[in-house]
Formats: sequence, structure tokens, C-alpha cells
Amino acid sequence: MTDFPPVDQCVSVMSRGLAALGDLERWMAVHHPGYESRTMAAIAFSEAGIAPWATGEQLRLPTLMAMWVIVLDDYLEQEATDLTEIDELVDRCNAVVRTGQADDAHPLLISLSDWQRQAVALPRYPDLAPLWERGVARTLDGYRYNWVAGWARDRGETPPGLAMDVDEYLAHIGSSAIGQVHVPRWLTFGTDTLLDNLEVLVPALEDTHYVCRLANDLGTIERELSQPGHGHNNILMYGVSPEWVRDLLERRLASVRSGLAPLLATGDRDAVAVLRLAQWCVSQYLGSYIDTEFLVHGVA
Repeated sequence: MTDFPPVDQCVSVMSRGLAALGDLERWMAVHHPGYESRTMAAIAFSEAGIAPWATGEQLRLPTLMAMWVIVLDDYLEQEATDLTEIDELVDRCNAVVRTGQADDAHPLLISLSDWQRQAVALPRYPDLAPLWERGVARTLDGYRYNWVAGWARDRGETPPGLAMDVDEYLAHIGSSAIGQVHVPRWLTFGTDTLLDNLEVLVPALEDTHYVCRLANDLGTIERELSQPGHGHNNILMYGVSPEWVRDLLERRLASVRSGLAPLLATGDRDAVAVLRLAQWCVSQYLGSYIDTEFLVHGVA
């Protein structure tokens, strides 16, 4: 029984998750109706689990953005059929983020405009705006690349300008969306020392891009291979072995921990949140693939 967290901690996380879920359900009903409640619940409780010290209000905008990324991913995977339309959407999303000007040309643009309007009012936004803008642009570029490469593979083609190899895949690691989903956490519940510690936190977040993308690839490859014609793009489709991918994942996870070690030693919550995000990615996509000892203590 001692291996489980105390029940009062579970209740606290559940309470915060429910608060975030309520906000998310109301927001989605306005902007993207029709999503299953369990999808929204998974996002809200994941946010509460990554940062169990954050209040429901502090979790609100991070939860909305994490769900927005899922809506975008679903749109590209299930609805988008024309690269010109995708490029226009990408450009307009980036413009909303850079300028703060609302755009009503697409439901994803309307909801992003609403989110951006709320974010720019936060005290820390001016300091984090460059990171936020780069994170969004990188995610969108990674999603675009996955769409082009995935559909080209299904058709047996090599698109002009693409190498279709592992190095190119890893160059688009921003498709993990980690930069886009984590900067909102810094905006809403970053600590007073956040800005001073960005030179440590940002490299660890970069490693987390790899952890999340590779864990996702290992966990979803069987499903993706069973769905030909869906435009999937996965590192295991580039001739590397699962063992090679696991090794890279483990090295990146170890780098997260070692890079954050000085801040973790002081209990810095910004560092703890990045580490918990990396751990969440592994547990979410791979379950028991990496045992508890590795998640807690890292590789020997």
C-alpha cells in the first residue's frame, strides 16, 4: 500500500482536474462541439497530474491549448486533403500568434484567436512571447511535414525537397507539440525564478520533445501500420529498429534529468514540471515499458 500516493493527494489532483475539465468542456462546446467527454477528461487530468500544485484556474489555459493541439491533429489526420489549404491555415495560425489579431476563417483559427486574446493579458506573456511564437511555428511545421511525408509514403512517392530519412524526421521533432503545450504552463504557473532559469529549462524541454515523440511512435506503430491510407508518419517507418528508438528515448530522458539536476535538487517547480512532463509522455504512450525505477531514478 505504501507504493501508492496518499489518498488526500489523489483527491487534490482530482479536484483540480475536474475544475480544468469544466472550463475545457465549456470552451469546446463553443468552438469545437462533438468531442467525446473522455478525450477532454484525459487532457484535463493529465494537466493536473503534470502539475498537481497548480490551481484549477492556472490549469485552464494550458488545458485548452493541449486540447487545441489534439483538434488540430485530428483535422490534419482526418479531414485535410489539400496542401494549399494546410499551408494557408499554418500561415494564418502563426499570424494570430505573432500579431494577436483575431481570425475567423476556420474554427481552429477562431479558437486560437480566443486563446491568444486571453494569453496576451497574462503578466509574463511579453517575456515568453518569443518562446511561444517559436513553439507554435515549430509544431505547425512538424505537423505539416508529417502530413506531407505520411501521404507521400502511402502513395509510394518522395515529395520534392524531402529526403524521407531519419535525420529529416528528427529535424521535425517539433511535431511532438511539446513547446506549444508547455509554454502555456510557464505563462500561468511559472515561478518567480522561471525567467532566470530558462537557460536550463529550455534545453531540458528540447530533450522532452524527443522523449514524447519517440514514446508516441513506439506506442502507436502497430495501430498506424494497420491503417494504410491514413497518412501516418512514424520513425519506425524509416528503417530503424525499436531497440534503436528506445535507446535514443532513454538517452534523451536521462539528459532531461541530468540537465535539470541542479534545479531539481532545490525543489524548483519549473524543473519538476518539465521532468514530470517527460515522465508523463513515457507512461502515457508506453505504460510499463520503462519501469518505475527508471522513471524515478534514471539510467545507471
